[in-house]
Amino acid sequence: MEQDSSRADDYYLGEGSGAATRLMGNADAVERAGSMDGTTYEQWVAGIDIDTGRRKGRVRDDANALRFVEVTVNGPKTWSLAAALHPEISAAFDEAQDKAAAEIVGWVAGHATTRVGPRGRQVQVPVERIEAAVIRHYTSRAGDPHRHLHLQVNARVYAAGGWRGIHSVGVRDSIEAINGIGHAAVVADQRFRSVLAAHGFTLDPESSEIRELTPYVGAFSARTAQIRRNVDRVCCMGW
Repeated sequence: MEQDSSRADDYYLGEGSGAATRLMGNADAVERAGSMDGTTYEQWVAGIDIDTGRRKGRVRDDANALRFVEVTVNGPKTWSLAAALHPEISAAFDEAQDKAAAEIVGWVAGHATTRVGPRGRQVQVPVERIEAAVIRHYTSRAGDPHRHLHLQVNARVYAAGGWRGIHSVGVRDSIEAINGIGHAAVVADQRFRSVLAAHGFTLDPESSEIRELTPYVGAFSARTAQIRRNVDRVCCMGW
């Protein structure tokens, strides 16, 4: 989170629609469970069951407590440039990212575990249900065109008759696999690919970049411009 954001919703919901999409899932299915405004999202982050208003089991209140495990669903910048150029591509890209988020939630629900049992004799068991928040951003922190989703798996999961803490290490160890699932889901989305083709765009099979827009990436990257300015400054100083 940015240093000037005192609450999670200040940063995450400060762009786009100002709402988070709530997903609920298990190994068999993932469903949308409505949207969350800033207040509801803050409760969700804090470990409150927003359907009942009660805490999800024993929820830690300290500053170091894990609230969610986050992954980002994104892609090459040329995808964002194409979406900015054509409303049809924009809609297809958003839809493909939404599908990717659901695929990731389903995979995590089928592989995540939690601990059950008294301290010192705990065993790992599969989770039965997880919740996730999906927040869409359209730009990078530097203000560049960069469509991406913040996908946050809540640290409180349901298993063995109650709410428990997710085994976060297992999820974090799977980050590369999760990122691969999200990327592949968008690349393989037939509507996204067909709409790109209809507008004369082709995907590079190696990088997944849109070939026709690759030359313009640097012009829309604040970070690239910053590096160039710094390099020019160093050269002028004779270093």
